[in-house]
Amino acid sequence: MDQPETSSADVCVVLVTYNSAAVIGRAVASIPAAAEVIVVDNASPEGTAWRGALPHAVTLIEMGRNAGFGTACNAGARAARTRYVLFLNPDAVLAPDALDRLLEAARRYGDPAILMPAMVAENGRLMRKEGTILEPVARRNRLKTFEIAGDYCTRFVHGAAFLMARDAFLALGGFDEAIFLYHEDDDLAVRALAARIPIITVSAARVSHGVGRSSTPSLKQTFAINRFKQQSERYVRRKHGMARPKALSALRLAGGCLMALATLDFHRVAIRAGKLRGLFDPLTGGPPPAR
Repeated sequence: MDQPETSSADVCVVLVTYNSAAVIGRAVASIPAAAEVIVVDNASPEGTAWRGALPHAVTLIEMGRNAGFGTACNAGARAARTRYVLFLNPDAVLAPDALDRLLEAARRYGDPAILMPAMVAENGRLMRKEGTILEPVARRNRLKTFEIAGDYCTRFVHGAAFLMARDAFLALGGFDEAIFLYHEDDDLAVRALAARIPIITVSAARVSHGVGRSSTPSLKQTFAINRFKQQSERYVRRKHGMARPKALSALRLAGGCLMALATLDFHRVAIRAGKLRGLFDPLTGGPPPAR
């Protein structure tokens, strides 16, 4: 059944920032002027002086600490005053008609539903991941570009951009605030599917992801990212009763480190070493301690 007419004025776009001055201007510029915009800043060391240069007004929520992605998203959703919330990464840019396309889909499919745009990388490649870390879909089994003729259901929520009715998001519990960073979207997808909430990719709605992020991460940053990912994956697996034996995971990662060292692939060494370190971090619900 079709839903009542909606417009961009019925949407609050929530962006979470942490040292995002280089990219957030383009993200905000891509948002229709009628939409409400809330920026939640996780105590960026660089500050929020960028606010004055934004192309239109935003509401700024300052968390006062680096509370993590999911916690900041939830704060933005709670502060929103609109029927829908659209979560958008600060390094993502909406195509001119992306929000209209998402709202058209919301009218077609009804609430509750999680509606994702098609994510396009800087190189023009579609970014698709059809399963969660608990239910992975092998690359060879994923939909090919030529097989996609319209909207389709999937089993993964891409946290970089998705639209959902605000009340439905909050009723689902929002993001799990025990997850500091990474895999909070996997957890949301698992809970949405358990609640029989469809996850739909709206192929005609496009979002460019990674815009303006052209620098290559340092080895230290790669190590830290993968440490966070491992800690979050362990938490999500334990939460949903799918924990892996730690000894087996450690052996596999240590072997990967040695093979990467043998080929002098230090980027892969940083990935494996970060995951190996994260395997032994306490699951406290916050960021792992600095190394």
